[in-house]
Amino acid sequence: MAKRQFQLSEAELRQLQQAEHDTRDAYELKRLQAVRLYGSGVESRVIETLVGCDERSIRKWAQRYTQAGLEGLRSRWQGENALKLSREQRADLKHRLHQYRPDQVLSAEVRMSQGQFWTVSDLHIVVKAWYAVEYRTPDSYRSLLQECGLSYQRTEKVYRSRPNAQTVADFEAELEKK
Repeated sequence: MAKRQFQLSEAELRQLQQAEHDTRDAYELKRLQAVRLYGSGVESRVIETLVGCDERSIRKWAQRYTQAGLEGLRSRWQGENALKLSREQRADLKHRLHQYRPDQVLSAEVRMSQGQFWTVSDLHIVVKAWYAVEYRTPDSYRSLLQECGLSYQRTEKVYRSRPNAQTVADFEAELEKK
């Protein structure tokens, strides 16, 4: 059996342990642990069992660490929706959302709200119209609203078909007269 060439110094081991502690990504944690154990001289079979990967992956991650350091083990996945709008488009969207209200941009037949505040459904409509982009989940639109500096508020439970307060008051006054 050939002697393993990959060995980590004490400083590198501490650096990997700190990165393991700091990461919130489970896949990144798996890579960091595998490289740390592999560089400490732990047998590949043990690492495979502990981390849940094959020997080829361990060697590939060790090579990435050798070439690029911790950056080589970082996750590059940003979610399916993350890159649908570029930074410039996101900045433009933020500007537009602060400049206009939904009733200024969308007709009453199209918009889902009364038009005073931006809602997820209204944002869905304008993002599709302005940028030809459609996200899969409402959470993505909520994230966009938050990124644009708009906060989530519960909707008021007022029905569109309900008459306004003046109409109700007039009706009640008419009932009292009879």
